[in-house]
Amino acid sequence: MSGIGTAVGDAVGAFLADPTVGLAVRLIVAYWILVWLAVALWAFVDMRRRTSHLPAAYAAAALVILASPLLFPLAVVILRIVRPAAFVAEHRLALARESVLETEFVAQRCPDCHRLVDPEWILCPTCRHALAHVCGRCGRTAELDWPVCAWCGENLEWTGPGELTPAPAGELTPTPETGRVPRAGVAQPVA
Repeated sequence: MSGIGTAVGDAVGAFLADPTVGLAVRLIVAYWILVWLAVALWAFVDMRRRTSHLPAAYAAAALVILASPLLFPLAVVILRIVRPAAFVAEHRLALARESVLETEFVAQRCPDCHRLVDPEWILCPTCRHALAHVCGRCGRTAELDWPVCAWCGENLEWTGPGELTPAPAGELTPTPETGRVPRAGVAQPVA
């Protein structure tokens, strides 16, 4: 039995003593060490993209390096389990989307053409629909359905766009039929 072990040992020794095999083994070891260091860099960059916490990125790279070239695949498995699922950029993009959607739902729109309008606007610039009116006492914008001015308490008693028609010549006023201000240069029907 010891003769077989000795023969196998001699054959393996002769195989490893060959310079070509020795070079191949050194190249494989060098490649494995290079992969180990590259995985440490990947762990750092990946964690940096997934969290804004810089020490977490350094800890991920340190875990791979301290795991040694033999155990770094286990460190990679651990990192894949504990790392955040989403990238920081994806999280920021989701917050930006939420902000835009919130603006879309909260923003005031024209009741006629549904264009986004500013709360201080009196007319919709697209369809010229009356959105509000100006208080005669304080000059602030008041909603069409407000019975009194919220800023000065003036009684508005404004029931519709028809009451805006007796304005000085040259001012744009809504017509009683549509509640819209006519566009300049467009012939208006005579009542």
